[in-house]
Amino acid sequence: MRFSIIVPNYNNGPWLDKCLASIASQKYKDYEVIFVDDKSTDNSVQICDNWLNKLPHAYCLKSERKRWNGGTRNLGLNFCHGDYVLYLDSDDTFADDMCLTEIDKAIRENNRPDLVRLSYYFCKDGEERLVDLGHQNTIASIVSDMNVACWTKAVKRELIVPFPENTLMEDVAQHIAQLDNVKTVAAISKGIVKWNRNNTNSCSNNLELQNGKWRSSLYRYYADLLDLRVNNLDCQLELEKRRSQARQNILNDKYEQ
Repeated sequence: MRFSIIVPNYNNGPWLDKCLASIASQKYKDYEVIFVDDKSTDNSVQICDNWLNKLPHAYCLKSERKRWNGGTRNLGLNFCHGDYVLYLDSDDTFADDMCLTEIDKAIRENNRPDLVRLSYYFCKDGEERLVDLGHQNTIASIVSDMNVACWTKAVKRELIVPFPENTLMEDVAQHIAQLDNVKTVAAISKGIVKWNRNNTNSCSNNLELQNGKWRSSLYRYYADLLDLRVNNLDCQLELEKRRSQARQNILNDKYEQ
């Protein structure tokens, strides 16, 4: 199997049909979907169950405890069989029905790179703006970029680095560690994911969800960076920069990327 697509979810029922429909519409069919629900209280699980027979290989996992984004992705990793792992948040979609075809093409034309960098669309209030990352075909160019989201990367399954858990700030430390664990990269200029910024219930937008979590996440984020050890020089430089910034954020009691 070529791709494993991990879809973490928490109360994204209003967006979930579009997300799963965008997967089902792919012309390239050699994939599996691992949907992981993080203790949703809406109808998300029911929606996922309704899609199980419409997708070629699909699994609906229900976490027994609250795991947050990193933990749900890690749980999904335990069930992956694909050569490459992709992430798609449950309020986002693939841009069109040729996205997996384009990623497979990049894999074949670049001698099976460890990582494929994926461009995306920033979508908010009716605007769809392409963020072209197609020039980022080296570790140095990717690791220092602000686009750290895991859904901007397709990675060989055996090289995947797990995420920090029980935190809202899981992306950056994993981004640096992931780039340190690969050697060859390729990049695609075509927009692959439509990043939905209209979802008021997302972790980055939902103030109620953030209450009591951002401050602990801030300290956890700094601790994760302090614990992280990397070998690649570019990763080392980025790690030092992020550590310094995280320390300053703690002193200022705020979070900025």
